[in-house]
Amino acid sequence: MATDQWSDNYLSAGSHLYSTYLANAVNGYERLADRITYALGYPIVNLELHGNQIFTNIALSLEMFSKYAGYTEEHLVFDSDKYVRGKGLDMAELLTLTPELTSTYESTIEVTTTTSTNVATTTAKNFEANSEGTFISLFEFNVGNTAVDPSEYTFTITLNDSNVQVSKALVVAVSGDTDSESADVSLTQYGDVFTTSTEIFDVSAIPGTTSEQVGGSFTNNVSVGVILGSEMTKAGSVNANRNAVSTDATTTETLTSQRPIIGNFDDLTKQKRKVIDVYSHEEAASSSLNTLFTIEQTLAQQTYFSYAMGNYGFDLISWYVLKQWLETREKMLSTKRYFKFDERTQHLLLLPEPKEKERFYGVVSCYVEKPIRFLIKEPWVYQYALALTKITLGRVRGKFGNAQLFGGTSLDTSILQEGLQEKKELETMLTSGAAPGFGDAAPPMFFVG
Repeated sequence: MATDQWSDNYLSAGSHLYSTYLANAVNGYERLADRITYALGYPIVNLELHGNQIFTNIALSLEMFSKYAGYTEEHLVFDSDKYVRGKGLDMAELLTLTPELTSTYESTIEVTTTTSTNVATTTAKNFEANSEGTFISLFEFNVGNTAVDPSEYTFTITLNDSNVQVSKALVVAVSGDTDSESADVSLTQYGDVFTTSTEIFDVSAIPGTTSEQVGGSFTNNVSVGVILGSEMTKAGSVNANRNAVSTDATTTETLTSQRPIIGNFDDLTKQKRKVIDVYSHEEAASSSLNTLFTIEQTLAQQTYFSYAMGNYGFDLISWYVLKQWLETREKMLSTKRYFKFDERTQHLLLLPEPKEKERFYGVVSCYVEKPIRFLIKEPWVYQYALALTKITLGRVRGKFGNAQLFGGTSLDTSILQEGLQEKKELETMLTSGAAPGFGDAAPPMFFVG
């Protein structure tokens, strides 16, 4: 179908359809489920599916992606006081300790505050006999600094002889374009009811207040009132009511505080982010190149000055071999702790365990799952959920595969094999590393470290 033949409903693209990879419009299960159903032909083609089936397929896709690719590399602060002997260290404690995952930042932004006020005003004035042609101002306001929405007025004039006229008017006032121009006023009068043979008054809206009109200089002030008829000879009173909404907009600079984009908490799972694997644990040590009287510092000095002060001491090759010897010594004498991480319990076990009243700090390097709000935007998640939905739809249709439809046709169940093939290819893309497919995955986790 050509686009010029589409109805208006087809052409009304909402904001949820404006999307890029980094500015992705998918913000939840519902949006992704819509994309899947549209890709399968809905609403032109009927889908024998329940919404929970599609949501389950999306959840399975997120679980698969987060196992191999949906993570960030984090370096967490280690405090031995948080360690429980015999149990280990809860990684959620490290997520809370790490400043980069918990800190906030402050920024100054402009905030526009809008205040809407219902303006319901009633006023009344008396007029003398023989006041024909007189303009009686009942409402005066300024449209230069306050946005005034269209206002509805109701005017009732009662003469001393008990004759009455009721009229309504809709008045729109707009500020002038320049300082020298007056306000632009438009008026529509309607609903006139009167007991006399002719109208008693007309509604009028004039730029400028009563005093300004005398001098002839118009501003953004507006006067709304009535003009008595030319045959008015009786005295009376006029009652007026105005219903309007006045909107005041104020822009100020406000200091606000916000959380980092990726913190330590997943708003959808209502839990701390989970650690997939730990690949390094380093403790703060007193033996380093920058500490006097250590083996590392003494041997480094001999290496640095060996050629400057004569051909003696260690060269860089000897230094490298010596470092390997020092690492072997740490392993053989158990001077460096061995760590073991259980992804199910989220506990990090150190061997040997920290002693009582022994406190030290360190850094744990690990892979942490991304929150769902980031994972659900990934192209692989969409394609894998689509493949699983094809499998589900094919199995549902397979139950009625031999049933004859109107016109002698039957249900197409080939979508099952199509989904199975796509599922296999997507899993290969995910688990084969960065070379093929989308390049989302690092090497499989059991190769890391």
